[in-house]
Amino acid sequence: MEERLRAGPRPRLLLSDPDGDNVPPMQPGPPRGETATLEITVTPAMVATVGGEEIHPVYGTAALVQHMEEVCRSLLVPHLREDEEGVGHHIECTHKEPVPVGAKLTLTATVARVGPDELTCEVYVRHNQTLVARGSFEQRVVKKVNFEAAIEERKARM
Repeated sequence: MEERLRAGPRPRLLLSDPDGDNVPPMQPGPPRGETATLEITVTPAMVATVGGEEIHPVYGTAALVQHMEEVCRSLLVPHLREDEEGVGHHIECTHKEPVPVGAKLTLTATVARVGPDELTCEVYVRHNQTLVARGSFEQRVVKKVNFEAAIEERKARM
């Protein structure tokens, strides 16, 4: 069941073990509406490529997604306990306008939802005052030990 944000005490993120059992809540999560910004300058390393080949000399969607994750993660990390980790779970992105190398972009992430074991942020990307991209990014909070065990299990199946 999803926990909706409302006026009153700050919501708390919970983390779940693989069986779905909740453990005691972590520190209070960020409040709805809290923001973080990331300012970047588009470099040649950020242009649109497929299979290592440049397809357009503009800010690529892969770089955009990486920067969306970075700005959203900055809102979660201060609220994690030492035994917790945030992992990307779901991303939506609309890349609306081409942006050339050398352009300065501002990514603004805003906490939209805090659930029992998740944080969802809305992200707006602007070049000057023009909206060039927007999207949302959902992160899940997991126990580090469980996440590391899942990685090792996957490695064993390779």
